Amino acid sequence: MIRKIYNKIMCAGLVCCGFAAAITACTETWDDHYDSLGDSSGMHEGTLWQAIKNNPELSNFASVVEACDFAKSLNSSQVFTVFAPTNSNFSQAEAQALIASYQQQVRDSVVEEDNTVLKEFIQNHVALYNHSVSTTSNDSITLMNGKYAILKSGDIDGAKMILKNQLYGNGVLYTLERPVDYLSNVFEYVRKDADLDSLRSFLYNSKFYYREFMPELSVPGSIIDGKTQYLDSVFTQRNDLFTTIGRLNSEDSSYIMVAPTNAVWRQLVEEYEPYFNYPEGVDKRDSLVYTNSRLAIVNGATFSRTFNTDAALNDSAMSTSAMIAYSLRKQMWGAPFEYFEYRMPQTKPYGVLAQDEIITCSNGELHKASQWNIDKRMTFNQYIIIEAEDRNSVREVSEMKNSKGDMEPTITPVSRYVTNDNRAFYDKVWSNTFVEFLPSIATVNHSAIFNLKNVLSNVGYDIYVVTCPALANDSNATETQRLPTVLRFTIEQPGKGAEQIKGEDGKVKNFVTTPDVIDYLLVAEDYKFDVCTWGIEDEDLQATLKIETKVQTSEVRNGVYTRNMRIDCILLVPHGSLQLVDALPAESDINASAWGTPGLLMYPHGQYDDSRTVKRWYMQR
Repeated sequence: MIRKIYNKIMCAGLVCCGFAAAITACTETWDDHYDSLGDSSGMHEGTLWQAIKNNPELSNFASVVEACDFAKSLNSSQVFTVFAPTNSNFSQAEAQALIASYQQQVRDSVVEEDNTVLKEFIQNHVALYNHSVSTTSNDSITLMNGKYAILKSGDIDGAKMILKNQLYGNGVLYTLERPVDYLSNVFEYVRKDADLDSLRSFLYNSKFYYREFMPELSVPGSIIDGKTQYLDSVFTQRNDLFTTIGRLNSEDSSYIMVAPTNAVWRQLVEEYEPYFNYPEGVDKRDSLVYTNSRLAIVNGATFSRTFNTDAALNDSAMSTSAMIAYSLRKQMWGAPFEYFEYRMPQTKPYGVLAQDEIITCSNGELHKASQWNIDKRMTFNQYIIIEAEDRNSVREVSEMKNSKGDMEPTITPVSRYVTNDNRAFYDKVWSNTFVEFLPSIATVNHSAIFNLKNVLSNVGYDIYVVTCPALANDSNATETQRLPTVLRFTIEQPGKGAEQIKGEDGKVKNFVTTPDVIDYLLVAEDYKFDVCTWGIEDEDLQATLKIETKVQTSEVRNGVYTRNMRIDCILLVPHGSLQLVDALPAESDINASAWGTPGLLMYPHGQYDDSRTVKRWYMQR
């Protein structure tokens, strides 16, 4: 019960005793302090509830309080301040409508914390403790529903006072000309707007939004069959989505949320669900499809005002899903990508915050989006970077039977490092580390199979294999060590056989590496996986890429090719978001109104910007 939570957290047995002791000591000073306001009549007899019940001008307010079972709280020893609207601007019909709504919500098993009549009406007119005003008052107080209200000498949030500072045995009573307006927070507003029903169904889904028992705040009783029986059980409302999108129900925070209308939501779900087509047999497959396709919409659509000041939003917006520290970005994504961050967010028509319908909420703003300006390549449709040196990247290497009949690898992976004195290649190799696969059997070709984790289904990927030259690790490498190699590639995905990469002629394609450079080999363009492995750890369900040499022994003997493989990484790039260029376009060539969708520029052949492998830029729509 929410009022019982307040009893335990806020009162804890101290408020009541302290107030009772203080009343006797300060009653004499009450009149002196408030005589100048012309509204002191000393200490009134009875409780707040008795005062409200006995005032005919408050009969409509009293009927709601009584019907909602809140009268006993105002009749208790706990201390409250009540702001009661008179009948002049709060009619009997309005009161009866609230009572009917309360009763319907009870029948519908709406938990007390979510009952709108309790939260938005009764608790919007009650505060814990006693709050009095003077001629200079201009204070922010917290109402029982957690909302903040400005209490002045003659009004509370613009609702004018008729009587004020009426002191009773358990608090202070004010009478008002009209009810105090209730301003929804961002989370609450989503629930009320019919245009946002689809978003509401997701955010308020019981899978994420639920009551959690709080034993530390509950009153324990006897133990029966080894289990504690609680005399008073306290619950709190949780929403697991808040850890990602921000605490949208917090009155102590300020957010901007871009909220898709129902039409936009349906359009995005229809587009995104095929991206999360999990293999049959995956545990809770249907739940994963539902949850992840919709998380793909809301992740990156909320912005904390702590990091997004008015001045900051003139340049860029950083969503709650963004990584602030570069080190965390690199750890999470393997490169200085700026996912979940958006340039020129308020620039129309493509800025992520350039919506026309903006609703002011108690903890920020909600932007209703009838057009979705958040590019999926800036949120969930990310580069997938498989670093060769990562422990879980290589599933297996080629093997042969030895003289004893046992299987043994034909190659050995060895990590190589690019040192900072090797200026030609330092900071141009991903993570300045690559893996050299050294043949242990010289007379055969070799292979290594890499796991391709977290791929989306039905999304076009341009698949690159990045190879390194011997000079990247050893600037004194010999001509033999610097020889190129010939590679072939085979993709295999769950539930589907191996697929060798072929050329336009239909034959298996050979890829020849370029000596002495970091080479980006475009293995497949706009390749689509049938099933999604996003978030799956089971190695048996991963897609794989097999990299194998295709070199004749005579070519090795004659110094034409080597069977050494030097693999930097594998890149799965959302199709169309990578441009291989020789130089950056000039800043003056970028027109904000024409270049709205962010993309990536990469420099594989020695042209870099500020020693970074990747730079965020804008691709023309």
